[in-house]
Order: sequence, then C-alpha cells, then structure tokens
Amino acid sequence: MRVIDVHTHIFPDTLARKATVATAEYFDLPEPPNHYGTVGELVEVLEEAGIDYAMVFSAATTAHQVEHINRYIYEEAAKQPKFIPCGTLHADYQNYREELRWLREHGIHGVKIHPEFQHFTLDDERLFPMFEEMEREDMFLIAHMGDPRVNVSGPERMIRVATTFPRLQCIGAHLGNWGDWDIEKIRPLAKLPNVYTDISSSFSYVKDPAPLMEILRAYDPTHIFHGSDYPIWCPKKELEKTLRLGLPEDLLEDILFHNFARFYHYREL
Repeated sequence: MRVIDVHTHIFPDTLARKATVATAEYFDLPEPPNHYGTVGELVEVLEEAGIDYAMVFSAATTAHQVEHINRYIYEEAAKQPKFIPCGTLHADYQNYREELRWLREHGIHGVKIHPEFQHFTLDDERLFPMFEEMEREDMFLIAHMGDPRVNVSGPERMIRVATTFPRLQCIGAHLGNWGDWDIEKIRPLAKLPNVYTDISSSFSYVKDPAPLMEILRAYDPTHIFHGSDYPIWCPKKELEKTLRLGLPEDLLEDILFHNFARFYHYREL
C-alpha cells in the first residue's frame, strides 16, 4: 500500500529542536514532541514506516524569512526524492509575484500559511493579491486550520478565501478546525468543491474518534489526505492510527495515496 504524508515540517538542524519545542508549548500538547524536525530524522522515519512521499514546508514568521525558507525547502527537496516541496508567503511580503514565479520555476506549486505563528488572519486581505496570483497560476494553498483560543484560522475564514477565489485549490489542515470538532462549523467548509483537508493532528487528540469520523464523512471522500504533522507526531505512529480507523479498503487507499496523487497533477507520484 503506497502512502503520501502531506503534512510535515522541516527545519535546519541548528533550529529544529527550538522550533519544535516552541510549537509544542504554544499548543499545550498532551505529550512531548515525537521528533525534532531535522531532515535526516524525517528521512529515517519515512524509510522505517514505508512512506513513499512527504510534503515538506515551514512557515515564514516574518516577511524577510520568505525567500530564505523557500530556498531551504527547495534545496532539501532536491536532495531527497521522497520530499514534495511546498513554499511559504507572509502577509507583509511585497515581492510575491516574483517569488511565486521562482517557486513554480523550481517545481514548488503550493504555499503553506500558518496564521497563528505568522500573526495575521487566514482571510487577511493583504493576502488576497497573493491568492489571486496563485489561482491564476494553478498553485495551491495549504493552511493550518483552527485554534479554539484565537479566531485567526477557523472554518469561516477559509470559507471566505475559498469562495472569493473559487479556482484556488485549498487544503484546510487538521480536518478543517483543529481543537474545535463542531461539525456544524466545519460542514459548510467541507461542502466547497475547491476545499480539501488532511487528517493530521486530529485523531491523536481525542479518546473517542466518533465525532471526527462524522467530520471525515462530511468531506468529499476524494478530498481527504493523510498527514502526520511531523515532528510533533511520528509519521509511523500516525500511519498506524490511520490504518486502525476501520475505513473501507478503497477509501483507505485513496486517503493514503491516490487522492493527493491526483490532486498533485504537476508531476507523477
């Protein structure tokens, strides 16, 4: 069975532990990080787990980090055949047209946004010209979704983005609303034809998976991707959890591989 992990973060070795611990502390996670986000560590765990590909990214917390991070992601993905690179932008970044062109020319077709760490809302109108350019150039958006303590990336914000830019393919991570599993908030998002989701950092947070299974069923079954949220969670352990969800075999295979392989039409996976 082939597997794509669409949600992994990587950092330079000198920054990895600090960045990962800070993330775990911000979200007040129930256990320490499983890993620390270095490239070598991720490559090892992907091999051990039998995972074919991992989409890798890192969000720029300031505008001046954008180009540095994008080049770092490109360089690491060029060395690792299992890596699918994904770039980043920031609401304050001005050179977005040239940077999006650079990303496309270097085989990077998506952009990761993490509103909580980047200190703007997902539907901040400073991002709209960037989203418009991405829509025009057939690039996709993946965004952290949800945090019950703040209101910067909830479903209503992604709904505004996805309806304003109906040809922009949007991945709302963490089943569309991390930490707030109210299906009535998520259902309108799940019905949008240009919205996809991943299951990263979802089932690891609940003792009873039933409410999350209801959310899962609200999405188009072809719009659901597998993800681990490495390094906070272990790709091998998260894959094992997905395999234990009791999903029908054809749906399981689609979530683990085929859905994203079709979505990522830029090259054959």
